[in-house]
Amino acid sequence: MLKVLERTHHQAEPAASSFLVDQVAALLCYDPSVRSGAQDASYAMSAAAGRVWSALGDRRLFHRTAVDELRAELAWLTWSLAPLSHLQHPHITQGTTYESAYDRALAALESDRYFRLVADLQQFCSAPPVRQPRRRHLYGG
Repeated sequence: MLKVLERTHHQAEPAASSFLVDQVAALLCYDPSVRSGAQDASYAMSAAAGRVWSALGDRRLFHRTAVDELRAELAWLTWSLAPLSHLQHPHITQGTTYESAYDRALAALESDRYFRLVADLQQFCSAPPVRQPRRRHLYGG
């Protein structure tokens, strides 16, 4: 007699999808403040991008090929925001260091690449490519 045992993560899917949607929403809610030059918003947006990057890395839930490009683009966004996020003196909003960091962040947020990333994340969240559960066959009598 053949028995099929399914190891499934269906219980984790709604929670993981909900977390992912929440983190993408968080990432997007900081966008206007980063555009206005707020260092704390840049840091928060980078942190949200990092959480999305981590959530997408769950190989038990998502196909690697479906998330690798998204994760690369999230890494690019975090890299673009990093100088503004990590300035030593956030109260100083003048000077070439701040201007350079702000220009880099703003250029990223105004790029077609960023808008593609946002669209791709929204598409991913609306229909996440969840891995099919693996089946194990146990032969028994």
